[in-house]
Amino acid sequence: MGSFYYLAYAFNHAEFPAADRVWGLVGLVALLSILLHGLTVTPVMRQLDLSQGRDPDADTPPPGLQGPAGDT
Repeated sequence: MGSFYYLAYAFNHAEFPAADRVWGLVGLVALLSILLHGLTVTPVMRQLDLSQGRDPDADTPPPGLQGPAGDT
């Protein structure tokens, strides 16, 4: 989001001959970033869980993530 804000700010304060191309490039980079993060979050979190000795496929949540005490 910051990239879009700063780009809009810059374009409102100076002349840029290829503004349309820069908008397109920033939009493409943002889209690719969203896709990359969306596709990699599950495998990365699974590896982090396994490296910490947690079973990501367990039916019960690990201690501390079970909700308030007293809930059954």
